[in-house]
Amino acid sequence: MDIHAWIAVATLVVAMVLFISKLIPLEATALSIPVVLAVTGTVNPAEAALRGFGNSAVISLGAIFVLSAGLKESGVATLMGRMLERFGGKKEWRLVLLIMVTTCVLSAIMSNAATVAVFLPAVLVLSRRADISPSRLMMPLGYAAILGGTLTLISTTSNLILGSELDRLSGGDKALGMFEFAVLGVPISVAGIAYMVLIGARLIGKNRLDNTPRVGSFQERLKKRYNPEKKLFKLTIPSGSDLADATIEKASLGKRFQIEVVQIARKKGFIKQFIDIQPDLKMNAGDVLFVDGRDEDAQKLAKVHSIPIEIATEVELESLRGRGINMAEVLISPHSAFLDRTLIDISFRSVFGLSVLAVLRSGKIIEKDVGATPLKLGDALLVYGPVRYFRKLEENNDLVLLDRQQSEEDVRHAPIALVLLAVALLPPVLGLFPLAVSALASALLMVATGCVSLRGAQKAIDFRILFLIIGTIPLGDALFQTGVAGKMAANLFPAEMSLGPFYVLGVLFVVSSLFSTASNNAAAAVILAPVAYAAAEYSGIDVSKTFLAVAYGASCAFVLPFAHQCNLMTMGPGGYKTKDFIKVGVGLSLVMATTAVVLLAL
Repeated sequence: MDIHAWIAVATLVVAMVLFISKLIPLEATALSIPVVLAVTGTVNPAEAALRGFGNSAVISLGAIFVLSAGLKESGVATLMGRMLERFGGKKEWRLVLLIMVTTCVLSAIMSNAATVAVFLPAVLVLSRRADISPSRLMMPLGYAAILGGTLTLISTTSNLILGSELDRLSGGDKALGMFEFAVLGVPISVAGIAYMVLIGARLIGKNRLDNTPRVGSFQERLKKRYNPEKKLFKLTIPSGSDLADATIEKASLGKRFQIEVVQIARKKGFIKQFIDIQPDLKMNAGDVLFVDGRDEDAQKLAKVHSIPIEIATEVELESLRGRGINMAEVLISPHSAFLDRTLIDISFRSVFGLSVLAVLRSGKIIEKDVGATPLKLGDALLVYGPVRYFRKLEENNDLVLLDRQQSEEDVRHAPIALVLLAVALLPPVLGLFPLAVSALASALLMVATGCVSLRGAQKAIDFRILFLIIGTIPLGDALFQTGVAGKMAANLFPAEMSLGPFYVLGVLFVVSSLFSTASNNAAAAVILAPVAYAAAEYSGIDVSKTFLAVAYGASCAFVLPFAHQCNLMTMGPGGYKTKDFIKVGVGLSLVMATTAVVLLAL
């Protein structure tokens, strides 16, 4: 190999290390790749390093993000959620089957993570009605959304990239059609759903976390999950206290003592009023403060300010609830503007009028420095405050309110959204226009017809993923042009060994799955596309099959929670640990791999 080949290999290795370690933002790593390849002359001409910016997959994916938002905001997804609630029944196997089939179908036409976000509240409603722990239903929900990624060209990012790269590398002679994935994707999904109904869902129940929500009212399950009674205290501000006449913001109880003021009771004559908390609210002598925090922090506050403090009684908690003050649970949604920002950064209390009592992350409760903790995808927040403010949470696309009342959502635009979805899908199927053109036109019409707001469309586009594709496409070119992809294929599939299709397709599937788990499916698709093309040349297997093996492998992300957004989103509500995903996901991965490789090899 020449110097440029070694530069391509070094760039690949460094990029993978940075993708996995996340030492610097993913998009920064990705966008540095074309710069390195252009400056070193590894990609020639230098302008070719910028090819990703005009790639049809990037345009298609950006438009599909908007289409997914349109399906969600117009109420199409909500109608399917209502169908789940109507026909769910109370038998566990029937619920798992219905949830997985419905989720899989919707995930075939909209974002996997968005599908999970829409169905989470509906599945929680079903779990309460059927007297079944959500831990038995959440993992099937997430896995079904991932399986839906095997059904169509637009169902996941890696499919779009591989379809675009096959068309380019073959000079237009080969292509992956809109529904070509479904030929094998349907039996793969059926096999996966059968495994979860018959085996997988049963394995979940045998290893359930103690703090997994149980049946009963939503608030009762939250109490069992977060134990708020043990950390809700009350104190009365005495006359002459330095807290009297101080504002909530100036008192800085959160910063000084890790204590959160969640409600104030103030007497006016013979009437006790409960006052909503705002940073500029001034505290008065005689005010009863209900505060949340750890026992040692509460005692420290009491000592510093010479104020008696005691744990709030159950009667007082019920009194608060009777006045429309309660708790709820929200998730950080995919593509949320709150990701990697703290509650202080986003002024959560000022914006929503609610207090955050705790954060549940990967099965662990974060109670200390909650306001200064950067939020991550899949985090569950326990919020407390006036119920009337919960509507703000429900209307905010950055959060998923888990006790959402879906029946109130406006679904008038749902028929229009479905028509526009057909506008996006039918032209490429009929050979009239490329997907990039029809999807972009449909996305524009989604905004023009009010199916999705302009702000909603802008927020729906995941620029991190787009930048990842833009940056890694030149790396795939470099691996192909320098012969590295051919070398990799030659080493994996030596011609003299006369390896059969089972081996070739199986190796591509496994390598793609490992790449996808370590980084993400988009990076796996871009990097392995030239390898799949070279493998087809070396082995004589139809190149469409090698590309499909990579595509299905990239969607095989069941074993670890961080392998896919859908896993992270269901981890909190399901109360899972990493070992739960391993226990169930290994079997599902074997089922998917066996089904895919056998059918591809036939």
